[in-house]
Amino acid sequence: MRDRRKARELALQVLYQMDIRETSAEETLGVIFSRYRFKPGVKKFSERLVRGTAQFILPIDSLIEKYAKNWTLERMTAVDRNVLRLAIYELLFLKEIPSIVTINEAVEIAKRYGIEDSGKFVNGILDKIRKERGKDSSLKWAYLKDTLQKNPYFKKLIRIKGKEKLWLVGGYLRDYLLGKKSKDLDLITEDLSFKIAQEFTHQMRATLVTLSPTLRRVVLPEKTVIDFNLKRASSLKADLIQRDFTINALALDLDFLRIPSVALIDPDTGLEDLINKKIKLMREKSLKEDPLRILRAFRLASQLGFEIEDKITSFVQQKSFLIKKTSKERIRDELFLFLKFPSSYKYLENLPAKTLLREILNQVPHTENLRKLETTLSDEKIISKDIKKRIILHLEKEGGGGRKRKELLKLISLIFPSSYEKSVLSSLGRELKLSHREIKLMKRIEMSYPQMEKIEKDPQNSSLVAQFLLQAKEETIEVLLLFLIANFDRERSLLFVNSLLEEYFQKSPLIFHPPELINGEDLIKSLRIHPGPQVSYLLNEIHKAQVMEKVKTREEALKYASELLSSSPKTNNL
Repeated sequence: MRDRRKARELALQVLYQMDIRETSAEETLGVIFSRYRFKPGVKKFSERLVRGTAQFILPIDSLIEKYAKNWTLERMTAVDRNVLRLAIYELLFLKEIPSIVTINEAVEIAKRYGIEDSGKFVNGILDKIRKERGKDSSLKWAYLKDTLQKNPYFKKLIRIKGKEKLWLVGGYLRDYLLGKKSKDLDLITEDLSFKIAQEFTHQMRATLVTLSPTLRRVVLPEKTVIDFNLKRASSLKADLIQRDFTINALALDLDFLRIPSVALIDPDTGLEDLINKKIKLMREKSLKEDPLRILRAFRLASQLGFEIEDKITSFVQQKSFLIKKTSKERIRDELFLFLKFPSSYKYLENLPAKTLLREILNQVPHTENLRKLETTLSDEKIISKDIKKRIILHLEKEGGGGRKRKELLKLISLIFPSSYEKSVLSSLGRELKLSHREIKLMKRIEMSYPQMEKIEKDPQNSSLVAQFLLQAKEETIEVLLLFLIANFDRERSLLFVNSLLEEYFQKSPLIFHPPELINGEDLIKSLRIHPGPQVSYLLNEIHKAQVMEKVKTREEALKYASELLSSSPKTNNL
């Protein structure tokens, strides 16, 4: 222990000389070791500290200036400055040494060689760095580092860019520091002609898409998306300050991927807010500049399990109407991102969120419906396990526009009224610029849902049930789930929905791919009728009878059609 203290003091002496005389590490170490003799252990450890600190002096100095608020390196005493340099290197690079030992040693050396407040000053900065960037931090620095070094796209970009600067920014860094995965990469470039982006895209045999004069995008295998953003300010820090939230304003020079804990740039309180699970604004006026950021705050809170700062919620209460200035397509995409998460309702039940949704949906949102729906999909006591597996598989399918049925159903639940109103769903679908397929799906729900109360009153009416299943088709599942959340506390409705779901899955082959027992030509010849609507009606009725399991053979189908003709005057007049 004493030898380590002597080695640290010797390293401080060397760094002090290098700082004052502006000499190199090798030159200063050579002079000192030529004049004085030291124990091998002292000499070896001090050399390690000096060379390591000197190698990473620039990013270490940047860290000191970030964490020493209201202090520049020049204003610090030379002792404080170099004690910090030494200790930060040890704290972030020498993983075998406990953080508490590193900090205690630095504080004691600062007290001995510095001024009266040196110990407190050094302790405050190092403890902050330990919490945010050290091995004791709750952030996943090792996970981020390992990911960065293994990512083949970064290796290729580094080779292509050469001496040009390229920074990784935003959500990718945020997510991996939280131990999550991300396939979206945002890069900042100073390259006005986007030559790096073009060469990278060429080598990847992909297509570079121009989204704006300052933004290019390439989509790679496995849905990896890389955005090349032109730097919008004279400095990187000024560019980052223009971003929305502190946790999205992190950046890392691609030249320093191997030391992210040291080189990561955090112009505000991004790391602190990641640790404290807070969504905080970079600037107050950023919400006015782009009102979509209001909705994004709630989406990030849901995605990450974070709290939103009061400044944002107060803004929403006062100026939620600004969201209407944003394009419907951007609102739609952000809203669907929000609804991807299993318990999104938790972040929509407060007054600010409801106020914002009211502006987006043009009606009071039924957040209690979303809660009931997400509870239904997560609680195995509500719907039987086997049926729920099939429901989940169905809801994971695409509903249109590259979006899943599950997110669309969640959106529908927010606007689905307790007293059914015709066309309210498809009207909102058009308002939010949903795809033709999604609007068609919503229309089928609108047409099919009104039958539910009739069927519940008379569940043994097989004709009514079959008619509903054939009309609702795949949307049977959505309709039944909506009916369930509208009658959430009724035991009778729960039993009814489970029973009808079971019947739907059992009869799905008959609903979607029934055996062709008879065709139109057969009906025309056998029953001596004319081509026209009458034939279509009979074929539909035969299909319904198959679902009811009343007709199973060609002979039974023909007999059933004949009975319909003779018993129904309307049929004869079709």
